[in-house]
Amino acid sequence: MKSYYPLFADLEGRQCVVVGGGLIAERKVGVLVRCGAQVTVISPTATRRLKTWARAGRIRYVQRRFRPQDVRGAWLAVAATNDQPINEAVFRSATRQRIFTNVVDQKPLCSFIVPAIARRGPLTIAVSTGGASPAIAKRVRSEMSRWLSEEYVPMLRLLASLRGPAKRRLPAYNDRKRYFNGLVAGKVFRLVRSGEVPRARRLALALLEQQASNGTQA
Repeated sequence: MKSYYPLFADLEGRQCVVVGGGLIAERKVGVLVRCGAQVTVISPTATRRLKTWARAGRIRYVQRRFRPQDVRGAWLAVAATNDQPINEAVFRSATRQRIFTNVVDQKPLCSFIVPAIARRGPLTIAVSTGGASPAIAKRVRSEMSRWLSEEYVPMLRLLASLRGPAKRRLPAYNDRKRYFNGLVAGKVFRLVRSGEVPRARRLALALLEQQASNGTQA
């Protein structure tokens, strides 16, 4: 069974190996880094951007050909080279060690598929066609990116800041769910959309106290 986006939701701090240093490898590295992974790139050559990231400490770059032991201890491995024997060697080495593996554009040599990802701050949306058509996935991602407006970022930050107070004032999960659903569906989000974030926060806290008081009286 292929693994899709849930794998990428658990990449923070994980060790990942990307074999290849071209533009395709660069794109894969970019996705992994944005998901918080610790990335090692192994390739005799690399793009200018990959080298820049390496100099800045964003990734580790090993300038040589792949060796089977390179995937040892990794969470996942990506092979993005034009050298089929190398791609197959990455797949065999990673599979033997039960490491998630993706060989670009070779679905039989993949234990997971890299989705097309749209991000707005902490909000991430992944699109996958199960490997059937990366082009379609990218087109859908592009369309969703245009729809995904920037106003979601301050709203998400506001909601995240309210999680602690809500847990203290509303111990029951269903009460917290009703509270947050109301914030998203009601005036609080409308205030955020209009740029009135401080006012939205004040209203959200007032609604929290109101709901907590009603629960206590009940």
